[in-house]
Amino acid sequence: MSTFRFGLLAISVFLLIFVGGSWAKRGFPVTVYTIQPLKPDARIPTFEQAVKEGQRRDWVASKTNQSDGNIERDKLRSDLLQAANAYKLSPCDDTVRKNLVEALSNYTSAWHAMAWCTPGVNACPQSRDQRIDVAAAAFKTPADLSLHNVVGEAVEIGGIYRSDFPKSIQNFVFQWGHASPPDEPREACLIARKAASQQ
Repeated sequence: MSTFRFGLLAISVFLLIFVGGSWAKRGFPVTVYTIQPLKPDARIPTFEQAVKEGQRRDWVASKTNQSDGNIERDKLRSDLLQAANAYKLSPCDDTVRKNLVEALSNYTSAWHAMAWCTPGVNACPQSRDQRIDVAAAAFKTPADLSLHNVVGEAVEIGGIYRSDFPKSIQNFVFQWGHASPPDEPREACLIARKAASQQ
């Protein structure tokens, strides 16, 4: 056991002499950290530029109805906008109601397919948070935000219920207009007539 300790001690002394000798050869350098002010870099926008760009983006979003340019989602947006506006004008028509339920189902199903896609398939992100973020970004363009307002107004009329939609999307379908269906079944025609008589 003492031979083993002697061997370890000899190796340690050898390493200490070797490291100390190489440090002495270099003139005993010591790393010193200094604080220096940041130097401007043209690639990094200043705070003022970032604020102006953000304000410009918000202004463009509020004044335009731009979408993300995806042809399939643009068709879904257009169909849902037409159906919601038609329902607002004629909530008593069964065909108009059916068209709104179908358009809202298609729109929500497209979002659901992006948010709950299979990781790694068709460029679907691995992380659940990333999938939700990608889907949210795709369905929150200026075109979508104005569409959500119209959908909310149509849903508030009444006559559209959670049970009208497929079970897979029932929990998500009313998120768009930030309006939920009425708690108790109400006839949309009665609500529309009552609103018209109060004007």
